[in-house]
Amino acid sequence: MKLGFIGLGSVIDTAWLPALQRLNISSAQCFGFDVDAARAPAGITRCDSLEALLATQPDMVLITTASLAHLPVLEQVLQTAVPRIVVEKPVAATLAQLARLQALLARPEHARRVLALDHWMARDGVAQLAHGDPDSDWQPEAAYLPVSTPILSLADIAKIEGYLLEPSGFNAQGEPIALNFATGEPDTRQLRHPDGVIVDIGTHVLAMMHETLAAVGVNNELSLTLCEAKDRLGNAITMGDVTTAEGSAHLQGELGGIPLEMWLNKYAGPAGGQKGIRLHLRNGTVLSQDRRGAQDVLEIWQGETVQRWTRDGPIYDLCLGRFILGANSVFTRTPEQVSVLTQRRIAEVSALLQLQQQLRGPH
Repeated sequence: MKLGFIGLGSVIDTAWLPALQRLNISSAQCFGFDVDAARAPAGITRCDSLEALLATQPDMVLITTASLAHLPVLEQVLQTAVPRIVVEKPVAATLAQLARLQALLARPEHARRVLALDHWMARDGVAQLAHGDPDSDWQPEAAYLPVSTPILSLADIAKIEGYLLEPSGFNAQGEPIALNFATGEPDTRQLRHPDGVIVDIGTHVLAMMHETLAAVGVNNELSLTLCEAKDRLGNAITMGDVTTAEGSAHLQGELGGIPLEMWLNKYAGPAGGQKGIRLHLRNGTVLSQDRRGAQDVLEIWQGETVQRWTRDGPIYDLCLGRFILGANSVFTRTPEQVSVLTQRRIAEVSALLQLQQQLRGPH
């Protein structure tokens, strides 16, 4: 398969290329373009223009630019015959862009080609538990009896919680600084709005929650309220501030009528690292999936009893192998789900962008 990357920033070096190498995807079939001529990662044949990239007739285009450029680039790609287009999160960066995107996707010939991607959508361990035993790639901690299906309907669910609490370091002044999610090294970027936690990492948590509940029948009805948002130094975001990025946020709401709660923090300190969801059932059972080091950890809590499974490996590998590439690609396996998945990602980004407007005022 010939892959065309539009945007060759840090996500390519830290996530996409390592995943492709581990999945044994030939680098000779990877082409790329970026408006910054200095970006030329090894393993990708760089093209001098977007037009030159599209002239290679890629089987799949992956839009990995800065978020504000996702839609303009997508509009250009849709004018070609590229059969598969994958757009990194968030699929669009403003409410106006989302409205324009929906108009484009109203055309079936566009909708079936565009997959809005968030790699956390592949973290489906809790959904597997909801239907019985987890897949064979989950390793049990002990010899458990078969899992009895704990969820018969949405009425069995009391609430869902999501969290992404990233470990952080400190600069020479003792102020918290973000760490690169893949390398653990200090992130030298000066984050500005709109790249705060609400849209930047809130999309991950919502995608995981949404896919989990979709597996048991939830729809796309999503409403969110903002309980609290603070900047990197712990100060509140003030109305009219369209510069300072949020460093942490606490959100509440409902997804398909199920109460939800989210905690987001890019500066959780040395104790950070928790990344996952908890599904609370009305009978007291809790289904949990968390990220601990290089493992995903899946658990059922029933009173004092805990059953636990682990799965090794980077999340991007799982996502690319399950949704994007090869025989397991959603484009091949269930092509009718491409537009369904994209609409779920649009619903999530729309709700988060509306929160941004409420927090800072119209902008």
